[in-house]
Amino acid sequence: MSTYHEPLALVIISSISLGFAAIVALWIAGDIVLRRGWRSMMAVMIPVYIINALYLWPITLWTYLKYGRPAAPEGQSTAKATAAGEAEEGSADSPDDSHSHLRTENGMTQHQHDHHRHHHHHDAHAAQRPMFASATIAVCHCGAGCVLGDIVGEWLVWGTGATLGLPPRALWAEFLVDFGFAFAFGIVFQYFSIAPMEGKYGPQIIYRALKADALSLLFFEIGLFGWMAIFQVAIFNWNLPMNTVTYWWMMQIGMFLGHWTGVPINWWLIKTGVKVPCA
Repeated sequence: MSTYHEPLALVIISSISLGFAAIVALWIAGDIVLRRGWRSMMAVMIPVYIINALYLWPITLWTYLKYGRPAAPEGQSTAKATAAGEAEEGSADSPDDSHSHLRTENGMTQHQHDHHRHHHHHDAHAAQRPMFASATIAVCHCGAGCVLGDIVGEWLVWGTGATLGLPPRALWAEFLVDFGFAFAFGIVFQYFSIAPMEGKYGPQIIYRALKADALSLLFFEIGLFGWMAIFQVAIFNWNLPMNTVTYWWMMQIGMFLGHWTGVPINWWLIKTGVKVPCA
């Protein structure tokens, strides 16, 4: 067991960095709830924005505010009140008119029509974004999976005392376990990004999720794992325990670096059509 104790300065800096990121993540979550974001946002983007704020809060907050933030509910309430007033006037003239307006001209129900319009809104919104924003959001999908995978993997390795190599080191076991969980979570996030846009679910979409996110996940973890090796071997000489605040600050930095090693490959995946920009 390591007897290393972090300097107080490192504990303070680590706590501030992690704490501020947690505050931003909570603010985004609260903002989505207040704005009833589940009504207009792609569902998978709700956890994606919240999770990515934990390590990439400046860029995540900018991306959310500029491209992902749902409309204020006041506007929706005004629109509903106006629509209700018009419906009331129409029903006074003809009792059956309200039923006739439940379907659009092409035979779709109003709910289907709204879903159809919402789908095209996401397509148009993605097309209007600069490529940097599209690539950033694309990385955030695998980033969310990597964060969850690394959290699960790190605690699993620490809890079981797993090691690999000669001499045995937990770091090599962490690489293997973290990547496995990150890959699984990342594919889930990508699947639920593609499936709603395509309106299809099943093995074909799983294959597309694998094709779209495998390289993205790999390049993200290259940045993260590279930094993990640097701080464990070169900076802390294998002495920094996983269950410390400084360790998770180091992981936060590694995930930040992983985002940037993932941007170029996501740029290429989008440019070549392998990956479709999403909301």
